[in-house]
Amino acid sequence: MIYTNPWRIATALCLPLLAAAPASAALVCNAAATPVQTVYFENDPNPTDDAWTVTISCTRGPTDPASTDYTLQADNGFNPIGNTNQAVNGNGQTNRIAYELYRTAPGNGAWGGTAATDFAGTINFGGALTASATHVFYSRIAAGLNKSAKLFSDTVTMRLRYDNGPGNVDAFPTFPVSINNQSVCLLSTPPGNIQFTYASFQLAAATASTAYAVRCTIGETYTMALDATAGNLLALNYNLALSNPTGQTGTGFPQNFTINGTIPGGQSGTCATGMCTSTQTRTLTITY
Repeated sequence: MIYTNPWRIATALCLPLLAAAPASAALVCNAAATPVQTVYFENDPNPTDDAWTVTISCTRGPTDPASTDYTLQADNGFNPIGNTNQAVNGNGQTNRIAYELYRTAPGNGAWGGTAATDFAGTINFGGALTASATHVFYSRIAAGLNKSAKLFSDTVTMRLRYDNGPGNVDAFPTFPVSINNQSVCLLSTPPGNIQFTYASFQLAAATASTAYAVRCTIGETYTMALDATAGNLLALNYNLALSNPTGQTGTGFPQNFTINGTIPGGQSGTCATGMCTSTQTRTLTITY
């Protein structure tokens, strides 16, 4: 007997199916603003206004849309008081200086922390993979603030919203603010004329004075001096003296002083007529 056992050889060939996965969105945007760096002078009667720029830059993938809408918001900084930005350097009101940011012009079109004050626009790529848009914004500091002479600082955080598909993540870039409040002294009320009336050989001294006021930045020390404290008019010797000859410290407000003059008695003077007049100019110097 012949036993046979038929069997088969089977071969299976696996061919994997390779399919391209759908491309994921690659749109990414961010914003960068120029640092706000300004110098403040308290004696300037006008607000301190400056212009700056902020740029929104985007990149996309080949399959991403050719444009994206965006809005850009700015908060009130690290040290707000209500809706007002403040740069600070220390404690107390003299160490805080208020400022504001605007979209349209200094004092108009606030750029703040609400949707109504956002920058808004559209980034158009065309056929490129990168594109950007730039906006001008403005800063304003009110005139006549009485603050310490120092460097004040703050940080403003922006919020950039744009359409980058599912899983949208806003960008939160920041920019620094620095305000340099310069020390300054000025004659808020200049001295007037000192006018003597004197008769030859009078026994009593003749006196006259003039008032003036100096305004200096808070904490700024200063001294005052005349170019001369004595002189001669019509052969009459006179003397001048400051009411406060020692050093002073500014308060941010006008400080009042006088220049006092004396012509000692017993002088004849020189006058060929019944009434004679003569003048000299003196200089008051404030050093700070």
